[in-house]
Amino acid sequence: MPGVDEKDREILRILREEGRITLTDLGRRVNLSPASVRNRLDKLERLGAVKGYSAVVDPAFLDEYVSVFFELTLAIDDHTVDPLLRKVAEMENVESLYRRSGGRQILIKAHFHDTDEVKAFAGRLKRLFGRNLERVEATLIIDAFKECWISLR
Repeated sequence: MPGVDEKDREILRILREEGRITLTDLGRRVNLSPASVRNRLDKLERLGAVKGYSAVVDPAFLDEYVSVFFELTLAIDDHTVDPLLRKVAEMENVESLYRRSGGRQILIKAHFHDTDEVKAFAGRLKRLFGRNLERVEATLIIDAFKECWISLR
């Protein structure tokens, strides 16, 4: 990537694993002063390499004990779907939303209090997408062994 050197990549790798690291500690790890690290972070944010900062909250502390992947099959998946996807992304219980290749074009990860909320959410998706939504498949997440969190602004 233009404008990004190996030191920047080292900073990004550390941030990906330790997002709350202080500038002082990060500087020690990459052999730079805190001011130099701050300058590099500002540049990386401007370039879009760092998309945001957020707290990762265990959904159980919000009484959300049911985590679900929804896979959506759309009849037509083009730019006209983007405003609908933005609406889904803004829904409070949606953690992640992806457009992907394959038969099921949309992948959503969301958290709910109970299975009644899961059913209600599936109904909201059906109403939102209308006839363009051919299929909704919901898969409950039983256990997570590794997760990576990002927040896009």
